Amino acid sequence: MNKIITLTALLAASCTLNAQTSDQISTGTGYTKFAYYKLSDGSSQQVPNDAWDIAFSNLGPQAAGIFINESTSSSMGQTILGMEAYDPFVFDFSETINPADISPEYQLFNPEASWAEGAFNTVADSLDPTDFGWGAYDAGQSKILGNRVFVLVLRNGEYRKIFFDEYDGAQFSFRVANLDGSNMTTHTVSTSPGNGSPVVYFSLGANGANVVTPKGWDLVFCRYVAILDAGGDLVPYFVTGLLSADSVQVARANNVNPATVDYTAYLDSFSNRLDVINHDWKFFDLNQGWFVANNRAYFVKTPNNDLYKLVFTAFGGSTNGTATVQRTYIGQLSAAHDLPAGIGEVLVYPNPASDLLYLSFTADAPAPAVLRLLNSAGQTVWTGNAQTQTGLNVLQIDRLPALPGGTYVLHVQLPGGQFSRTVALKR
Repeated sequence: MNKIITLTALLAASCTLNAQTSDQISTGTGYTKFAYYKLSDGSSQQVPNDAWDIAFSNLGPQAAGIFINESTSSSMGQTILGMEAYDPFVFDFSETINPADISPEYQLFNPEASWAEGAFNTVADSLDPTDFGWGAYDAGQSKILGNRVFVLVLRNGEYRKIFFDEYDGAQFSFRVANLDGSNMTTHTVSTSPGNGSPVVYFSLGANGANVVTPKGWDLVFCRYVAILDAGGDLVPYFVTGLLSADSVQVARANNVNPATVDYTAYLDSFSNRLDVINHDWKFFDLNQGWFVANNRAYFVKTPNNDLYKLVFTAFGGSTNGTATVQRTYIGQLSAAHDLPAGIGEVLVYPNPASDLLYLSFTADAPAPAVLRLLNSAGQTVWTGNAQTQTGLNVLQIDRLPALPGGTYVLHVQLPGGQFSRTVALKR
């Protein structure tokens, strides 16, 4: 058994920070905006709902997703008209389409599962890997060639038909016209993978060339359509929730104490689906209005392996469209979440702790260890050293500095690797 007896003091007096940061993310009164949220600093950028109409995957040559802008505002409980997309089962762009033949049964919705699949991909044959819904891959030309016409209903109620001609791995080309073929326009949208946005936005209006495409965000708070169970029937319903950017992974912790839940129990639960957070962290009651789940937390890992814990604490509904969330920086995970070779059975206790903390683990061989305690901003607020032994090691940390109560990360660096555990301090 080994103990840490001598501990260094706080590294910098200026590191007196709260363990949690409270952020507000707002879609505006009546849910009129998208809010693009960045975890590194808690900032968010708002973009009006109607700034774009369709969007194209920006993930590389293999991604050919095309999305409809489902977002729409809500006034006094009444949803304002938004963009709609339909499959009229027409395959020749020159054919005139009768609005009376457009069935609500064939309205298309974004799956909200991946930035590589949008509404216009959902009609694909799932058993045919060359079918992308709006078109099919042509091996001879090394392109996806369009083969299906779609109908758009604009926010002003006007109809358009649209045909996506091709995607060559760098550009999408498409045509838009009235249903009788008049006033046809042609367009191209170039992709720029790696520029910080999973999609490229396009507006069918006069400002199409000036669409704001936010970059470098982690989560977007917005209004979209979810397919919900209504007494046994699946129906589309407008919801307001958070979707994650590409390469952002999220794990949901249900029925937990958000203040003390340990992320290590959820390392195998991280998902690339963009709707893990979704909309159901909040609920509406006719008597008390909106309230949030008090037994839920989300762990979010960014592409550079920074790990955050998010806990929603309030939601203002359509009055202000604002969600309040506690953001805690846990630390940076290694690409592989496994313990270093030769280390096993890690345990931190008691958790939460006050002035005394134990770290136990088994080791196959003796080695020096450097321990650091990090606050929610990722700053080191305490450090200590130990010489581990073969077998069971129980390190007693009994000289913690006077830190604010909250969630911290105990980081252990060994010659063969590193590992971290979440620690809650109570004061």
